[in-house]
Amino acid sequence: MPDPHGTPLLTSSIHHCKECVDLVGEYVEGTLSPERAKALEDHLSYCPPCITFVRTYKATRGLCRKALARDMPAELMRSLSSFLGKHVPGFACSKPDTGASADAPAADTAPKKV
Repeated sequence: MPDPHGTPLLTSSIHHCKECVDLVGEYVEGTLSPERAKALEDHLSYCPPCITFVRTYKATRGLCRKALARDMPAELMRSLSSFLGKHVPGFACSKPDTGASADAPAADTAPKKV
């Protein structure tokens, strides 16, 4: 049951698919509260259209990430990784660029802080 402002209470179950659509981003990211995640999972257990929506949402996110990673020029990837490595504490490139090994020394010519 919603509160007087129309916001669903954390312990309420999901009765309308619109609520599922509104929560799916947080659910997939893992930032949804455990109570709301449970309510969403309960709804998904009996609502095939919402199950399809969540699956499509997850697949779309993955495809977009792959397309963006594949289309980013190698030089931009190196430059961005270098910038983030210098300015974002704890940032580490998840995989080295193996496609342009001949260009690798040029990306390493910047002065290093010791």
